Amino acid sequence: MPVPVDDILEALEIDCAEPSFHYLEALFARFNQRVPFESASKIVRNAEVADPREKPRWPDVFWADHLESGAGGTCFARVAAFQALIASLGFDVRPVLGRVQEDFDHAALLVRSGSEPDEWICDVGFPLPALLAAREGGTDTALAEVHVAPTPRGWSVEMLEGVPEGPRKLEIFAAPAAEEEFRSRWRATFERRTKFLTSVSLRAERPGRILSFGAGEIRVDDRHSRTRIPLPSPRAPILEEQFGTDAALLDRAFSLVGDAEPPAQNAEITVYLETSSDPAAAFAAIGSRPAYVEFLSGAAHASAQDQPGGDWRVRLSPEEGAESGVLEEEVRADAQALRLEIRRGSQTSFFEVGTRNSRTYLLRRRPLEGPRLDLLRNDSLRGRLAGTLAVDLVAWARRLAR
Repeated sequence: MPVPVDDILEALEIDCAEPSFHYLEALFARFNQRVPFESASKIVRNAEVADPREKPRWPDVFWADHLESGAGGTCFARVAAFQALIASLGFDVRPVLGRVQEDFDHAALLVRSGSEPDEWICDVGFPLPALLAAREGGTDTALAEVHVAPTPRGWSVEMLEGVPEGPRKLEIFAAPAAEEEFRSRWRATFERRTKFLTSVSLRAERPGRILSFGAGEIRVDDRHSRTRIPLPSPRAPILEEQFGTDAALLDRAFSLVGDAEPPAQNAEITVYLETSSDPAAAFAAIGSRPAYVEFLSGAAHASAQDQPGGDWRVRLSPEEGAESGVLEEEVRADAQALRLEIRRGSQTSFFEVGTRNSRTYLLRRRPLEGPRLDLLRNDSLRGRLAGTLAVDLVAWARRLAR
């Protein structure tokens, strides 16, 4: 069934043009920015449509919902909707299947644009941060470097940078998916109680960052940091403001699957830096009293004394013996958890070593006071706070490079 192309382009605020790579790139970016990856519409559809054959929101339903309520969808729905749009605009496009956690749990598109010879991996279902040439190579994006490598079935796609939480690697199969197979795999996503049928989640791209919601909190991810912002109830109006999806649809989905409280009541910023060092060696570079004092000595005169219970009291001053401009910290080391807890006045922060997807990361984490909803509207402030923490990680990494 055809989709209302003119209305869709107007909603996306993009003009009609001849098929080309640059036009495809613009459509891809605008779709990921304006059409949220969200599970609310799937939850409601699953509850309200009894016939398993009709549970998928075919492109005409998807786009009608988006134009009416700002809805988006999850993997298969987004892929089918974007395929319908760009095929109507003259692009040579074919759907394919793939793997995130298990075979055939994912879908994407392979697209040729105009007379250009390259075929492009156009993954609005994961979604990936950029179009990728369907051949071996790397693509640098604002959010991560993405690497494509051939596999016997197609291509492996891995994000080499960015916030290392959640899936970082997937496989795209080269074989075209026949319409009935695509629909069958899509219907199968309604047969199990996966997270997209049991909890409300949303995701949308913004310039230089990704905004997502789940388990009562909004997360703001950029190339090196994650900010977690707990939302007070009622959450649907805040989510409508941030993602553009009607609060009524979100409230209906919450009524069906529940609305979990956030795990913490205070906002938190975590900055990540990958290291090739062994986790224990990375922690040892700052994890003892002498090592931590030496670490701080690059910025101030530092001295420390042991405290009862194994803590250290650290004194920072412009120069030895100074009485003004002095800061004091209480430091607690947990060698087993590879973590330093730093208490400076009423503020607490952490240095940590973590392992994600078999890679080692230095982490600098700082809980803030209160939910800090202002950071949803003031991205420059969020960036400055993250940047301050990132400086500490650079200094830590320099010690490891000596």
